[in-house]
Amino acid sequence: MKTPITDITSIKKLLPHREPMMMVDSLLEFSAGRATVGFTILKDNLFVANNEFSETGLIEHMAQAAALYTGYKNYAENQPAKEGFIASIKTLSIQQLPKVNECLKTEVAIVYELMHLTTVKLSIFNGNIEIANAEMNLVLNV
Repeated sequence: MKTPITDITSIKKLLPHREPMMMVDSLLEFSAGRATVGFTILKDNLFVANNEFSETGLIEHMAQAAALYTGYKNYAENQPAKEGFIASIKTLSIQQLPKVNECLKTEVAIVYELMHLTTVKLSIFNGNIEIANAEMNLVLNV
């Protein structure tokens, strides 16, 4: 990928998700087995309460960040975006909840891919501070 994708219309072509469940808004970097995904938290987000983005929102954001990696990879291989789901959360640590208008950057690192199963490590940063991380197993529908 030569330049970041920050246009939401282009992002939607890479994911099956739609509003109000869009929890990613940019693909900042992509390479084999890695991606950096961006997301700005808006006040009308489903997972915002008391000006904070919830734990559930962070988990959904991580899953969509991994889905955006897969969506762009499929796009580069002329394949359509595929739906998937979280099969399991192996580890999860949330140190801090981000606030409305904060911009998150999430690092996606593919640990293992076999057919329709992917194991992925994710780290969410708010500025230079890691606020959450997880390792998940994801399954793609065929």
